[in-house]
Amino acid sequence: MSNYIFITGTNTDVGKTYFGVSLIKYINYSTTCLAFKPIETGCKQTRKNLMPSDSSKYYKVVKDSINLEQINPYRFLDPVSPNLAIKKAKRRIYLNNYKKKLNEISKNKYPILIEGAGGAFSPIALDGLNIDFMKLIKSKNIMIVKDELGCIGSTLSHYHSFKKYKVPLDFIILNTHKKNKMDNFNEIKKYVDVPLYSYGKSSHDNIKCLKVIKNSLLKIQKS
Repeated sequence: MSNYIFITGTNTDVGKTYFGVSLIKYINYSTTCLAFKPIETGCKQTRKNLMPSDSSKYYKVVKDSINLEQINPYRFLDPVSPNLAIKKAKRRIYLNNYKKKLNEISKNKYPILIEGAGGAFSPIALDGLNIDFMKLIKSKNIMIVKDELGCIGSTLSHYHSFKKYKVPLDFIILNTHKKNKMDNFNEIKKYVDVPLYSYGKSSHDNIKCLKVIKNSLLKIQKS
């Protein structure tokens, strides 16, 4: 079985990295989990190279096991979609290029957390979307939803699209980092048959969420 767990979202800026870093920290208390973000745009120009913001956060928690270039092999300066950044740079980057880079860090058999770019149905390469890459690598998949007005509809549309695409959606995480007076968790729960957890408000809920996903990932390792 696949050793990969893919973190995606209903959109960009929903908390993928916020949750992903927390999950790796929790897993690494007892074992080793690596990180992989195949492409990142909106990087900062330094004297030597482009510095990726999200990938650098992962590097801080896995730097004893993997370097930044392995975590994030493709970087672009402009804060645009990966597909557009690739085209503007006149490069040829396809899903299989990402897969080859992923295979290079998969040799040690550690579980690997992969963070996509944008939402699940955002283009990530010249020949596919984030969800196409999930399908290619046969990952377990986590979808992050920002707890805000309109998130019920976006969650349900993604949920049904995963089914039509025949790609498993293993967990839905409602990012409740910012408090509000809505009850989106219970409203979403009425309509999905996927494990749903909130993450952000309650330390008890946070630990419960991380523990379940960690145990699921370790089961993959043993299979």
